[in-house]
Amino acid sequence: MRLFDKKGIMIIPAPERTKPDPKELIVVRECYCPNGHNLVTSQAKFNDRDGILLNVKKKSKKGKIALSPVYGDKSRLSVDVILKEGDLVQLFCPYCNVKLSSFANCECGGELLVMFTQPVIDYKNCIGICNRVGCKHAEIKNEGQLMTLIKGD
Repeated sequence: MRLFDKKGIMIIPAPERTKPDPKELIVVRECYCPNGHNLVTSQAKFNDRDGILLNVKKKSKKGKIALSPVYGDKSRLSVDVILKEGDLVQLFCPYCNVKLSSFANCECGGELLVMFTQPVIDYKNCIGICNRVGCKHAEIKNEGQLMTLIKGD
């Protein structure tokens, strides 16, 4: 895929538009880095919802990644780094560049990285995403209750 058109303008593909069943929709409206910065931003939109913006590092390549805020929707958009299915990445806060820490191993061999649902570190209220591109495993803990999503597509 080309990064720039003939005039030198960066080509950013639009994420796939999917419409999940509204009865089962869980939307992340706030999530925070360990230093309390809100990672949900209007800079990246997914079906008119604010996305989750992170810095990403794959080996020596760095860029940004925007993730859909809809639980189970694996839409993403990356800038300045090409991400392929199966790549392992490191994720960072785009404001303070603190690395998201791992709180568990994923069954795919990656790690579940944690973002918090409040501006304080609280592992009873957090969101875990796998650092392997394309892994379907995600978790949300709300007051210690665990919801997991593993889609078999």
